[in-house]
Amino acid sequence: MSRPDASPDDDILALAAADIALRNHPEPPADADVVLDIARSEFAAVLTVRQARAALQRAREMAREQAARGRDRTDGDG
Repeated sequence: MSRPDASPDDDILALAAADIALRNHPEPPADADVVLDIARSEFAAVLTVRQARAALQRAREMAREQAARGRDRTDGDG
């Protein structure tokens, strides 16, 4: 996800900003610019557009996985 010269913290901050973006901007869907703005304003982090896009994609995948696990649990209860 990160640039070769980037700190591992950049990836963590990018993913955190993407997670916030998905929760706070469901419609219209968050994009890389929203992630960049959140990273800058909340964490004083300067990310690249590529980092923001990759983090947003990963956050979406994680949200889908979490939703699927939740559905699996509720399907088994009924």
